[in-house]
Amino acid sequence: RTTELKEAIQVLKDRLTSAEKALHDHLSDLPNAPLPEVPAGRSADDNVVVMEHGDKPELPEGAQPHWELGERYDLIHMDLGVKLTGAGFPVYTGAGAKLQRALIAFFLDRAIAAGYREVMPPLLVNADSAFGTGQLPDKEGQMYHATEDGLYLIPTAEVPITNLYRDELLDPDQLPIALVGHTPCFRREAGSYGKDVRGLNRVHQFDKVEIVRIEHPDRSR
Repeated sequence: RTTELKEAIQVLKDRLTSAEKALHDHLSDLPNAPLPEVPAGRSADDNVVVMEHGDKPELPEGAQPHWELGERYDLIHMDLGVKLTGAGFPVYTGAGAKLQRALIAFFLDRAIAAGYREVMPPLLVNADSAFGTGQLPDKEGQMYHATEDGLYLIPTAEVPITNLYRDELLDPDQLPIALVGHTPCFRREAGSYGKDVRGLNRVHQFDKVEIVRIEHPDRSR
């Protein structure tokens, strides 16, 4: 009788495990619900402009795109990136490299002056971290995956910085938590094509300064 009970319990445990996994998989496919004031739309044409700052420059006739100017003035070289790695990996040289470094420092300093704490996170994260910020499961094809180690190159510093507080309960008195970090970012950009992918518009590696603010829901808008 004891043996039969153990077998029955194991069957129920297996069924529970299977049901919990199925529920988890279904819930993982649900997107985050947008705020009620977010307008419905099917494309970028339906976006609503909330705010504009500054004046848009009027480019003269015959103005050259940035990828041509970068080559002409020895700032950015897409062809060298192709030689070293492949398409979508720019090489910055001379004043271009200096400008890149200066912009990173500028935005870090501005964020720190505004009360953000600087973080320098890893560039590789585990699957739990990628799941925690929504890269997995549906965006796995857009990430570079080190399969032998089960690690992913980050598409943005938001992934490791946000996951610093994964599985933690925060007291309201700890909020807000304001963090900033600079990292190289890596994206496969699979399926990208057309007029918006020339030059630096859709590359596989780029630098970004990311700010992350963890705030009370009542003050998060």
